[in-house]
Amino acid sequence: MFYKKPPFIISAIILLCLLAMINVYQPFGFGSLADLYFESCTFVVLIYIYLTAFQAIKSYIFLRLGGISLLFNKIYDLLTEIPFIENHSDRFETLDTIFDDGSLLVSVIFIAIGITRMTKNLVKQSSKDELTGLYNRKKFPEIRLDVFELIYFDLNGLKSVNDTKGHAVGDLMIIRFSQVLRQACLANEMAFRVGGDEFVVTVQPERANEYINQLYMLLENEAIYFSYGIERATKTTFNDALVRSDKAMYAMKTQSKASNVTI
Repeated sequence: MFYKKPPFIISAIILLCLLAMINVYQPFGFGSLADLYFESCTFVVLIYIYLTAFQAIKSYIFLRLGGISLLFNKIYDLLTEIPFIENHSDRFETLDTIFDDGSLLVSVIFIAIGITRMTKNLVKQSSKDELTGLYNRKKFPEIRLDVFELIYFDLNGLKSVNDTKGHAVGDLMIIRFSQVLRQACLANEMAFRVGGDEFVVTVQPERANEYINQLYMLLENEAIYFSYGIERATKTTFNDALVRSDKAMYAMKTQSKASNVTI
């Protein structure tokens, strides 16, 4: 496929072709040979940038359209260096302005919109856990509930699963647990992955026990077990509640190990 070829090689070939064409047609005369060389180099640089960035921007339609419009603008600049075409473009000043300045303006607008959307998407992606799709710690400041119950979860036996069955199976266990955490959430309730096998969920006040019972039902007949700690919190007391719920979860986990009971 065209875009899989090295952009540098493609750009170099196009530049050599342009320079060869300029030398061949030089006797016919150009408005400004220096401008023509400059426009050619600029066009090739733009091609190189577009091809290099294509995989990153292909899902952003405005960035693609902006890049194409910018290339069109530069092609038009190159063509109007040819005296015959330049004479005709001068006769149609309005069209010349649309093709020249208009296409450049459209390029800038499209690229600005595309960069804005891409930036917002990158910020959004940075607050998501790559493996599970749950929120990560960066999303803590955006908890939707003013008053809530904070539940700190830890998967039991994940290390043993990783050691005996491999990390791929352990990852599936994490993904499955994340799915049920998300599934049990109501509107404005949020689930976070905060560590390898540690999770935090913020639920409506007085709903923590109901939420945990939902998890048990959703995980019925599945070999996925967990410990947890619950603390009531607000946005201002969140950090303290996080520490306390973590300690409560750890105490539950320690107790289950001591009694040799899988919770």
